[in-house]
Amino acid sequence: MAELSIQEGATVYTSDGHEVGKVTEALTNEFIVTGGGLFHKHEYLFRDDLVQAATPQRVDLKVNQDLVSGKWNTLTLRDKRGQDRSVVQVGVPYTVPRYDESQTTTGGPPTDEAEHR
Repeated sequence: MAELSIQEGATVYTSDGHEVGKVTEALTNEFIVTGGGLFHKHEYLFRDDLVQAATPQRVDLKVNQDLVSGKWNTLTLRDKRGQDRSVVQVGVPYTVPRYDESQTTTGGPPTDEAEHR
């Protein structure tokens, strides 16, 4: 794969032509995009392998708007000024909550006793 030219300030578009936002940080194998309106901003973390083409001014993704808007894992990153912020990892599935014994009426998860003998 050729070296990508992802630079801060480049506008990011989905494969179906929707604007996602602007690159705010270009990392080694990923980049952060900030989009949305004045009061409702979204931050996304994209891996370089989701990029179809890139120039210093524009990044075209391989994925469409529906995929970008899907339910993905969210993590907290610290920005250059030391502020924590939530970033959606596009392409990383949402983490299913761990089993909570208090949410069941049976007192615990089902077990296969044959495995434990």
